[in-house]
Amino acid sequence: MTLTDTLIRTASPGPPKMLVFGDAGVGKTSLALDAGALLIDCENGAAAIPGLVRTPYLSSWPEMRAWLVELAGGVPDEVSCVAIDTLDWMVQRIAEHVVIELDGKKQGDVTNTLASAHGGYFKAREIVQNIVSRDLLPLLNRINDIGLPILLLAHAANTRVTTPEGFEVRLACPDLPQWIAPIFIEWADAVLYAHRTSDGERVLATEGTSTVLAKNRYSMPPLLPLSWGAVVEAVSSSPAAPAMAPAEGGA
Repeated sequence: MTLTDTLIRTASPGPPKMLVFGDAGVGKTSLALDAGALLIDCENGAAAIPGLVRTPYLSSWPEMRAWLVELAGGVPDEVSCVAIDTLDWMVQRIAEHVVIELDGKKQGDVTNTLASAHGGYFKAREIVQNIVSRDLLPLLNRINDIGLPILLLAHAANTRVTTPEGFEVRLACPDLPQWIAPIFIEWADAVLYAHRTSDGERVLATEGTSTVLAKNRYSMPPLLPLSWGAVVEAVSSSPAAPAMAPAEGGA
């Protein structure tokens, strides 16, 4: 057998990997509930939502990682999605793990920062990037490979972004440091902005504009209602449609 014998000539889409960001209270966690998600609780803000399957509050990266490792081996039968609430807090805990627990010179020193840890010059950023690209995303891929959509929830921020053409613009973006955000944006099949319109309707922006960072690989309409049912319908209508569980209800 040669390498060319292994060429793939048919589409084989898997469950979607989505990053949904928006202001607090817009309905991101309710979207996870409607998706039938098991929620990785990174910020201790989901206790008031009835019916939500969630982990205990996880206050450190090692705790979060242990759950992801276990879920990569299988999830309870009633779970049809895995959600992280929120990604920005998970990244913060990874950064704390790197600068406080992993710095050999000043282990446990709470004054360590990304700029000062591991010899300075922001070398700690590279370790955080390594954990994300070599550990976190492979674990999420393993969960995705067993047939589950991945839903990364994040807060929104107004962020100065440099375009590939070199122009600086301000966009509504996930509230992630700009040195780590591109890894997640490139990995995700869809980056969706949850917000309220001027008349109060809760919607998801699916395409990037001059004011919003968003994308999708499913030819979604530019705006969707903020509901898992609308997401499932939009994804299922795509030529690259993966199999998705139906919605449990409205957002």
